[in-house]
Amino acid sequence: MAKIGICGTGKMGSEIAKRLIDCKQEVTVWNRTKSKAELLISDGVNIAVNIPELVNNNDIIFNIMGDDLALDYIYNSKEGINNCDLSNKIIIELSTTSVNKIKSISKIITDLDGSFIECPVGGSTKPARDGNLFGLVGGDKKTFDKIEHILKLICRRCEYLGEIGKGASMKLAINLPLMVYWQALGEAMSIATNSGIKFDQALDIMIDSSGAAKVAHLKVKTIIQAMNNETNLSSTFNASSSLKDMTLMLEEGKKFGNELNVLNSAKSYVEEAINDGWSEHDASLLSVYVNKKHLRQ
Repeated sequence: MAKIGICGTGKMGSEIAKRLIDCKQEVTVWNRTKSKAELLISDGVNIAVNIPELVNNNDIIFNIMGDDLALDYIYNSKEGINNCDLSNKIIIELSTTSVNKIKSISKIITDLDGSFIECPVGGSTKPARDGNLFGLVGGDKKTFDKIEHILKLICRRCEYLGEIGKGASMKLAINLPLMVYWQALGEAMSIATNSGIKFDQALDIMIDSSGAAKVAHLKVKTIIQAMNNETNLSSTFNASSSLKDMTLMLEEGKKFGNELNVLNSAKSYVEEAINDGWSEHDASLLSVYVNKKHLRQ
């Protein structure tokens, strides 16, 4: 049995750790805020005091971070992976980032004689806990073959795409329609509600029709609560994270001379919402923000 380290115990990292423990794996975690990692002790994980300890005592290290600043700390700081002995180590990067960024991370690892696989994952906290993520894999095929059985503990499907960068590219591609959807749903709902149809009824019809994205039914309760001005609502992927991903997508489009106009328009809604204090709201609630914005006009 391989010894597995997890670097980052945010919402996703925590659920992946619990899933691997359920699958009878030996798991050690590290988090920059130690108290977040310690919340997992009761689930059976070990705690590393720093990144070198995590790397030295494990064979496979998963990393999952929220943004590129956090990735820079993990891979480039004096406390980071770049100062570890990576021989016979496999680093698996689960974060969503740009193609250029993942290629630069891969070079850091391989220059230190480590093995590197990118596997950005589709899905949020519940799929992570249930082992139902969608892994988009790039890197050396022989390395992937070695750790595929581990990835399958957290992923319902692991799709090998080729060299480093293709996983990042595909992850941005699959995220894009959903990043646009919540704003489009808000505009669609405004057509219904401005005509006098009750919000709850209109949303119920949308969810039971071709007007719903695959994951929309999971967000109905929270959307209705937000429309009724309830607070302290659950969030699996917030507006700030949505904006981060949108920015990455637009940058990737520009590399190929594509402006991605639909995404750019949707991004303006997210920026407005964040400026109005919605940064920690679940991205699905952008539909409520847009609907309310149009009701005010």
